[in-house]
Amino acid sequence: MARKPFDPSRALGGLFDAHAATSESAAGPSKPLAVLAVSALSHLIRTTLEGTIGKVAVAGEISNFREVQGHWYFTLKDPTARIDAMMFRSAAQRVSCNPVDGMAVIAIGEITHYPPQGRTQIQCSSIEPAGAGGLDAQFRALCTELRALGYFDPARKVAIPSAPMCIALVTSAKSAAEADCLDAAARTFPATRVIAVDVRVQGASAAASIAATIDAIDAAAHMHGIEVILLVRGGGSLEDLWAFNERIVADAILRCKTPLVTGIGHESDTTIADLVADLRAATPSRAVTEVLPRRDILVEQLDALSRRLLRAMSASLQQFDSALEVAVRSRQLTDPRAAISARDARVSKCARRLVHDLSTRVHEGDTRLSRTATRLQQHHPAARIATANARLDGARATLQRVERSNVQRAADRLDAVSRTLEAIGPMTVLERGYSITLDSAGRALRDANAVTEGSRLETLLAHGTLSSTVVTTTH
Repeated sequence: MARKPFDPSRALGGLFDAHAATSESAAGPSKPLAVLAVSALSHLIRTTLEGTIGKVAVAGEISNFREVQGHWYFTLKDPTARIDAMMFRSAAQRVSCNPVDGMAVIAIGEITHYPPQGRTQIQCSSIEPAGAGGLDAQFRALCTELRALGYFDPARKVAIPSAPMCIALVTSAKSAAEADCLDAAARTFPATRVIAVDVRVQGASAAASIAATIDAIDAAAHMHGIEVILLVRGGGSLEDLWAFNERIVADAILRCKTPLVTGIGHESDTTIADLVADLRAATPSRAVTEVLPRRDILVEQLDALSRRLLRAMSASLQQFDSALEVAVRSRQLTDPRAAISARDARVSKCARRLVHDLSTRVHEGDTRLSRTATRLQQHHPAARIATANARLDGARATLQRVERSNVQRAADRLDAVSRTLEAIGPMTVLERGYSITLDSAGRALRDANAVTEGSRLETLLAHGTLSSTVVTTTH
């Protein structure tokens, strides 16, 4: 029997009719209540809540936190009440803190009602720690801790190279900060190579991403010739810049051996990364101009150095000219031909001694060579070589005979084995009129029970094969 759609007024009509009758009998006639479907009531609740309350800021403690495909689901509670809450992935990526159970937070969002599950919840757009765990308090507490540990000590910071030829620019790809820095580098000192490295600069995972990127660049800096690391980001709220206030980023900057310069936010913004860095610039583009030399200033410096060099060279030449003139007038310079003749005489004497020594050594070598030749003739090895050749010829002949005999025996054994295999092989059996039947898997059949009616078989004959289908089997 076909089922009709559910009709709440009809299904519950008897109950409400009985209630109306009771009310009429007890208190006189009255107007009966309108019967609503569950979906209609849910719609009424949703429109009332969402249209009346609007956006709210709720302080509470997180519990039952879970993440599903980047979306956050949790409960906000206080000592006497609780309410469900959720945050879509797009909004969660902008949150700087890592929500965990037990964290006191302030959640900003809108009250919504989800009819399929009958659940009223807060759809959050932002979350930040509340009370003593707020961002300002966290910033001050971490500053106090790191200052006591020497993170901000100027003595440990390294000097920035005066004219680096390669810098690594760490920021979000295609951001305004990256564009400003690349433009500033091209205008200030285009000879410097800029390696842009993409990194997340906002959201729950941004701090870990920044720290890992700093470590990776520092490890590869020598290989790629990187002399300075620029860590920059455009302006934003304290929450937007919070990734640069995390301890993990401060630790990465502290252990970085490559000079690191920050340009984060606006001139009034100061982060913990700025305090730990070797140099802090007010803005991203200022970070570039403070690291790279200005081309016009370098040109002026080169011109000044050229003029100083020319003046120094002129003064030196004048001093040499004066000294030479004084020496000539005082006859301190003598004719060099006498010194040259003396040196020629010494060279000739050395040459004669060298020729005499070489002649003596050659004569001694000829004498030793003659004596050696005489001894070799007295003990000539020709006879021993002839005897050895004869023994070698005999051994070669014996080896050839043995080889021919072994080859013949192996050939005879191979012929015997081949004949035996031919006699007992399956092809010989097939030649006598027998056949071999194989099932569909290629296995030889020995029992009719191994196949069923309709099975495909293949029969091997001495000449060719047959394919067949089982019609009946006899057991």
